[in-house]
Amino acid sequence: MNRFQAMAQIMAVLCENSRLQPGSPEYRAARKIVSRKIDQLGPKVALEQAIKWKGHILDQARIEDMIEDLKEKFPYLNF
Repeated sequence: MNRFQAMAQIMAVLCENSRLQPGSPEYRAARKIVSRKIDQLGPKVALEQAIKWKGHILDQARIEDMIEDLKEKFPYLNF
């Protein structure tokens, strides 16, 4: 499995039965998280981890989306 295939499969898992919609800021944050996981762990292990820790990844994506909103509203603060 290559990086592209892993990304597609992981995002399909994360979007399944959740509020995560393609194109949303939360979706983009989730893609960044998944990309980092694939870089760190490799495609196969990242997919296994995403299946196991789906809720945690979605929570992390929501938090990162909120942080991005705060950065836009308050650019003078260091996050």
